[in-house]
Amino acid sequence: MTIAWLSGSSDPRRCALSPAETALLEAAAAGRRVVRANFPWPDRPGPFRTVALPLASVRNAVQFWRARLSRRYRAFVATRIMCLPGDGDLVLITGSQGLELLRLAWPLLGDTGRIRVVALGPVAGRLPAGLRPFVIRSSTDVVSRLGWRGRVDVRCAGHLDYAAEPQVRAAVADAVGAAR
Repeated sequence: MTIAWLSGSSDPRRCALSPAETALLEAAAAGRRVVRANFPWPDRPGPFRTVALPLASVRNAVQFWRARLSRRYRAFVATRIMCLPGDGDLVLITGSQGLELLRLAWPLLGDTGRIRVVALGPVAGRLPAGLRPFVIRSSTDVVSRLGWRGRVDVRCAGHLDYAAEPQVRAAVADAVGAAR
């Protein structure tokens, strides 16, 4: 099993995970293969750098609309997902618009039966058949509440920094363990 992080690109030149995101993946890994970078999962993700929330929001909005409007970009997302290492199950932990990126790429993926999804504070449209994420949402996450109409499996405290919440780490580890 391989576990990877899929969320918006707050810093398109770097795909390094934050220390909290890395810790969340490590907690869920339990001996599984972990991709220690964010989409598009480069070999060298560069060092992590905090990006101011307004700038990150603009960059994520651009990526969101690019995925919705460009077939070429959706194909790029699908190709990068299919290139993730491992020959067993793939667990994608999606943050924010990561589920939307996956939703749009889903019809272009071949073997979707091996993909499991844990969505943190998702923002996404109607999901295609077969895409059934385990959803974790903060009770104070207004953006996800407005941008996600689907089922929520776990409600937690906190807001945008899902990866730093102990309750979220435990729920993700449980969901990944159940994906075996």
